[in-house]
Amino acid sequence: MTFRVATVGPDDEVRLAIARMLEEGIGSVAVCEGERLVGIFTERDVLRLAGEGSEFAEVRVGDVMTRNPVTLSPDDDVLDAARLMGERKVRHLPVLEGENLLGMVGIREVMRTLVERLWRTQDPEARERARELLGRGGSTVSSGS
Repeated sequence: MTFRVATVGPDDEVRLAIARMLEEGIGSVAVCEGERLVGIFTERDVLRLAGEGSEFAEVRVGDVMTRNPVTLSPDDDVLDAARLMGERKVRHLPVLEGENLLGMVGIREVMRTLVERLWRTQDPEARERARELLGRGGSTVSSGS
């Protein structure tokens, strides 16, 4: 898998995090102090803030980010990522080596990799992980997610 990541600092305004997500066409940004990951800010955080009526220019990322996010190591494979996403109901996983951020893996990339693996090998574990990710919460998968 490839790793794609955009970052902001905990003192940055939420509107900067939103702008980065829009510019990159991604659903989350890593929140870092230098190379060290301190949190994650996702599209779900944006929706929660909007629902609360928050003024994005007045809110700092560090005040609303998820601290201690679920992470992967570079040695984890797509099945590990899919299992964590299904169990923890998350769509983005930072990839860390020690405390240093290497990248971010999203659910779209995980699903694409699972489908390719399943197509090539008929791997029963890949099939099960894909089913778990597609079936969680009873929601449907759309191209706009």
